[in-house]
Amino acid sequence: MTAASVLPFALAQSVSAAPNTSSSTLPVSGFNALWAVPEVRTALIVGSVVVIATALVGVLTVLRGQSFAGHSLTDLASVGGSAAFLLGVNQLWGFVVASIIAALGMHAIGVERLRGRDVSTGIILATGMGLTSLFLSLSTMRPQGGSASVNVLFGSLFAISPSVVPIVIALSVLCLLMLTIIWRPALFSTVAPQLAHARGVSTGATNAAFMVVLALSVALSSISVGAVLSTALLIGPASCGLMLAKRVRNAMFAACGIGLFCVWGGIVISYESYSWMHGHSWSVSFCIVALVTMCYLLSRLVSWLRGTSRRSHSRSLGLISRKAASANV
Repeated sequence: MTAASVLPFALAQSVSAAPNTSSSTLPVSGFNALWAVPEVRTALIVGSVVVIATALVGVLTVLRGQSFAGHSLTDLASVGGSAAFLLGVNQLWGFVVASIIAALGMHAIGVERLRGRDVSTGIILATGMGLTSLFLSLSTMRPQGGSASVNVLFGSLFAISPSVVPIVIALSVLCLLMLTIIWRPALFSTVAPQLAHARGVSTGATNAAFMVVLALSVALSSISVGAVLSTALLIGPASCGLMLAKRVRNAMFAACGIGLFCVWGGIVISYESYSWMHGHSWSVSFCIVALVTMCYLLSRLVSWLRGTSRRSHSRSLGLISRKAASANV
């Protein structure tokens, strides 16, 4: 069954299982109907686990100013995903292997050095996308290969096999454990790199470990929303959390909450769109990324309003101080 046919099939099954369920009863019976559909239940579990891991890694990624590295890894991860699809291997392993190899290679060269070499970086990324195109073209020659491009580049939470769920959970736990271990030295070397080096923090090992963590999070987000859209899931909720919260800890909670809202909301919207679109449905990856974009724009608006309020308050205090000084004179 292809990714495009999974959602209509799941909806048909849910309708036959719960004929009295309607969208107007979504808070209770509607959620039970969603949870009763195996494809939707798998999507909710995988999406929730992945977005918590990627949101927390994303916070440190944004703080370290390495969003460029995350975007580059998504382009190179698609090579592994497409190769895995061609070989008939689980795409998740292709994403993981390609992401880790690319991450360690970027660490060996130096992320900042790569960023400064626009031509070389562009050629490397273009070569990766070219290989992805080749592998996907070859995949179309295989039976059921017509959905290769959609599965690898744009993904579908509804098409994930239940057998993949334990692997996703295990990789997410591993990602979070590694993040917990390197969090303090990684944050310290980001805020005060010279002081961290003076105190004996192994910045090289810390940076390498962080790139591996980033690679795992990219692989997890790629299996959820596809390699092309995975940057949104990695950077979007984290950026929103950092704009809305004043402390890093609060930003982490906010990022997880926003990420869960986007994933669950995207799944529900995609599911419900089947009845709006008369037998068709919106892509779940599109719905998730659209909600991430909306949250990002709202977060920027809130941040701008806060900044405007502070500037206005500061000007008012300055004006009052000047009037008081003039009165004393």
